[in-house]
Amino acid sequence: MTIEHAVRHRLDRLFRPASVAVVGASPKGGYGLRTLRNTRGAGFTGRLYAVHPSHAEVDGVRAYRSLRDLPEVPDAVAAAIPAAGVPALAAEAADLGAGSMVVFGAGFAERDEAGRRLQRDLVAAADGRLPLIGPNCLGVASFRGRAALWGIELPLLHADADGVVALAAQSGNMALTTMLSGRLPSVAYGVSAGNQAVLDLADCLEYFLTDPGVRVVCLVMEGLADLARFRVLAERAAARDVAVIVLKVGRSAVGEAATVAHTGTLAGRDASYDALFRQTGVHRVDDLDEMIALSALLAAPRRPRGGTVGVYASSGGECGLVADLADATGVALAGLDTVARDRLAAALPPYMPVRNPLDLGANAWGDQAMYRTAALAMGNSPDVDVVAFVGDAPTHSEPLDEIGWPEMVGGAGEAAAELDVPVVLMTTTTDVTSGLIALARRHGVPLLAGARPALRAIALAGTPRPAIPRVDEPPADPERRRRATALLSGPLSESQAKELLRLYGIESPPGEVANDTDTAAAIADRIGYPVVCKLHAPGIAHKSDIGGVEVGLRDEDALREAFARMTRHAPSVLVERMAGPGTELIVGGRNDAAGSLVVLGAGGVLTELIGDSVGLLWPFTRDDVLDAVDRLRIGALLRGYRGAPPADLGALADAATAVGRLLAELPEVAELDVNPLLAGPDGCLALDALVVRRPVEKGGRN
Repeated sequence: MTIEHAVRHRLDRLFRPASVAVVGASPKGGYGLRTLRNTRGAGFTGRLYAVHPSHAEVDGVRAYRSLRDLPEVPDAVAAAIPAAGVPALAAEAADLGAGSMVVFGAGFAERDEAGRRLQRDLVAAADGRLPLIGPNCLGVASFRGRAALWGIELPLLHADADGVVALAAQSGNMALTTMLSGRLPSVAYGVSAGNQAVLDLADCLEYFLTDPGVRVVCLVMEGLADLARFRVLAERAAARDVAVIVLKVGRSAVGEAATVAHTGTLAGRDASYDALFRQTGVHRVDDLDEMIALSALLAAPRRPRGGTVGVYASSGGECGLVADLADATGVALAGLDTVARDRLAAALPPYMPVRNPLDLGANAWGDQAMYRTAALAMGNSPDVDVVAFVGDAPTHSEPLDEIGWPEMVGGAGEAAAELDVPVVLMTTTTDVTSGLIALARRHGVPLLAGARPALRAIALAGTPRPAIPRVDEPPADPERRRRATALLSGPLSESQAKELLRLYGIESPPGEVANDTDTAAAIADRIGYPVVCKLHAPGIAHKSDIGGVEVGLRDEDALREAFARMTRHAPSVLVERMAGPGTELIVGGRNDAAGSLVVLGAGGVLTELIGDSVGLLWPFTRDDVLDAVDRLRIGALLRGYRGAPPADLGALADAATAVGRLLAELPEVAELDVNPLLAGPDGCLALDALVVRRPVEKGGRN
């Protein structure tokens, strides 16, 4: 079967070239010679040219002195020349109207300042006219386009298949390692993006989504230049039922420079990515084993409908291991219905108990009928989303046909053909003989290697995709913007920060600022005791750390004494009515290159102590907030714990979305904390608030 390309795209000339020119190809070897051989080996049927100033032919391919001497303008150019000459070559290709370029060479922005200047020259030469992969990359292997502009040895195991997986990685080695795994389904495209000087992973994703044969996209990234664009593409993938799997490296890196707000501690460099992936249904994996296992599961004809699994094996030990790891990886072991239990009991010896995971016993090894029966019984049980049978054939297990493997895999494959849920083979280790991989593939049974990666893949595949958010933005409010701008003209005190929050519908306890004890007493009389006193001055971030907060003041004497103690540090005190019972949260946020990120978590003194938080990237909906609450350990308190009244979660969702809208509308706000936000049964109140303005640039602009 041949996959037809549905849409003409600006990168078609890169991924489906009719003509390829390899500049720098030499009989002596190197990236150029290897690219010629890889492209021919991939089955390229177009026109292939070598470009070399002193050779008439290279490896049987006619050579020309320059791009301008070619008989046509090439669709794709592979640059296998030293870095210093690449910008001039890119300029020549762009002037001629070449369709694309791959730059293998290193020595650009990854190296030093001179390399960064050279990369800037390369980008300028491309001039927005020449789509370019690299530099510092291994290239593009387009098995769909039968062209492999790939600079090192590339085994061509995917060349004759109609691939269903597309892969792009910043790391060339990780791209190659993944493509060479025998457990990965057939690959349509493999890209080593390198420095991403012109084209990046988002460009690759955009192109992959034009190919109706691609069902799974794998991305290995360090970061994204434009998270908003990636979000649009991820939502497009979800709408087309294309699974996107991301391995993002660097999540353990030290976050940005410390800030005065708690949010800076909770929302490190990785929080925006985590929120983005979760909200768009992108599957985030932790390593290549998980990526390959999840690809195999999601590329199968039938995907899991949920995350519960029915497991069987001919080993009690394997069943026990899977049961332990299922709990640790978030996989639910399905309950079997009466029909399934009766069918299994009829097939098993009377001394074998029916449970999940199910031990078939050693006598079932190699029994095709038993493996078929077990898979059918479990797969027809309503609560089972995936059937997994467990067994290992490590490196030295051959010949498999002498030890029962064809019968067991064959029985599982027969059942898979009748079921509407996938049947997979799960090994307990990742050491798997190639014969077992081939056997499983012949019978239509995805092989998931390693119990932990396999179960993680099942858990991720079974996670429901979130709905694409429909955020109903209210019309712009010029008066709110005017008042907010006035408040943000200088550093904000707590009362001013709360005034800003009130503009967005987040209320705080009644109170006022007092500069003397008589005024403080009058305020307390007006709002009612008990009251809270807090130091009040811009720039005091964490008042409780310096004794700047006193709560539960029940009469005027206590108030006056507290006022005297506090005014040793600052001349003013904020007097507020003591709030009622509730759960203390933080709803913080920040604006950065990733967008507007809101962090929801345990607040008050617990904020950094327990680190219980989750991020949401704007735009998001009230439902997204409620889903986030369910992921918090403190969520149990919010929903009512041991008879306590539940918090008003609708009000909490409104407060979190208000913070997101505030950040999106006010880019001059760098960070803000509402900490604590008291979530009670009758609504939410901002008990403390901190707003950090973006530093003013030279010239006076924020």
